[in-house]
Amino acid sequence: MHSTRVRRARGFTLIEAALATMVLGTGMVAMIVAQRAFIAQNEWSTLSSAAQRLGNEVRELTMRMPANDPVTGDDAWGSETGEESVADFDDLDDFDGAVFSWLDGSGPISALGAPIDDMDGWTQRVSVEFVNDFDLTEVVAAGASGMVRVTVVVEFTAPGEEDAREMARVAWLAPR
Repeated sequence: MHSTRVRRARGFTLIEAALATMVLGTGMVAMIVAQRAFIAQNEWSTLSSAAQRLGNEVRELTMRMPANDPVTGDDAWGSETGEESVADFDDLDDFDGAVFSWLDGSGPISALGAPIDDMDGWTQRVSVEFVNDFDLTEVVAAGASGMVRVTVVVEFTAPGEEDAREMARVAWLAPR
């Protein structure tokens, strides 16, 4: 006796193939979206670490400087007559209000005081202020305490954008 079995053709049905295509397509789209998010995160972290570095460059430059001018003392705040560039600055108060920007070619600056090449879009803004000796968050009048706070705000203007965004803020205290 012969048994007759019907042999089915091997392969996938149209529904199985369509379902597999949908699953693979959804997975590919999810991978592409995730990759774009990873790239954006990586770009932000690269800019953030460059900004932190630029803030620390100013800190290194000013590390050994006194808070006030060694000659005039507390009599003058800010840069004194004849102190027009970073090379002339000899104390922390000279940096108050200083802006080192790629827009005018003055910066950003390195710990040696020279502009850093190939840093288009970057700006360093420096402020120096006296703070209360017992409450370091309270700003006091010039000369009214023995402590100054130096703050460097580092901003980045992306190509094609007009507005700069703050990327880092580096602050430190210096005794007078």
